[in-house]
Amino acid sequence: MAMKEKRVCPHVYGPCKSRRMGLSLGINTGDPEIKCCTWSCVYCQYGYGILSDSTGRHASRAGIIQALVPALEKHPGIESVTFAGNCEPGTHPELLLLVQDIAFLRSSMDAKWIFNCLSNGSELGRDDVVAAFNILDEAWIKLDCGTQTLMHKLNRPLPRAGCIEGHIANIKKLREPRIQTLLWLDSDKGRGIGNYTRDNLDALLVAYKQIAPVMIHLTTVCRTSATEGLEPVSAHKLEEFALEARQAGLEVAVFP
Repeated sequence: MAMKEKRVCPHVYGPCKSRRMGLSLGINTGDPEIKCCTWSCVYCQYGYGILSDSTGRHASRAGIIQALVPALEKHPGIESVTFAGNCEPGTHPELLLLVQDIAFLRSSMDAKWIFNCLSNGSELGRDDVVAAFNILDEAWIKLDCGTQTLMHKLNRPLPRAGCIEGHIANIKKLREPRIQTLLWLDSDKGRGIGNYTRDNLDALLVAYKQIAPVMIHLTTVCRTSATEGLEPVSAHKLEEFALEARQAGLEVAVFP
């Protein structure tokens, strides 16, 4: 059974205390009223939403800056500003210019917050998106599944964004790629929509070695998911997999 869709995500929201990003202000570059994304992951906290590039209601560059400035002034203890929300940030038609705007704003305010994004990486085939992500302090790209079959079943991408080999190759275009992997179990063993399996862990290790990211974050479900019945992987199991990755020479942090 699917969850009821969450339909409101302002263009600038928070601050919220993030397990990974500290006290963070979020920037949602897409439609504030409904999730619209190039992936429709079974675990997404915003529900399945619309599987598409855009609803045509992107936030304007000026509108985001106008909302961001007072939020930063009101919350001087901000530790990060993060592109996230209910869409894929890379689909914004002026992402590169927007990133440049915010980088200039940080410099003019003499601020120290980390400027980053959470992305599924579907737009890394575009040079302007790669350039934008390389300006950021950190670009975190999703890699939950190491095989084409599982990626199609669990991340449910648009057909143009559903090739695991292409996804890996695109991530490698980044100057300092960072990977975010979310692992979960399925309470209904018959559905087969959990990704914490030996086969997937082995496939992820192969992909990690190909990408050689500067850091991997391992997380698990901690909010209501688009699909009911998904369960978290224990901290112990996450640490076990992290150890395997570290033994392969990779930097890993665990967020149970």
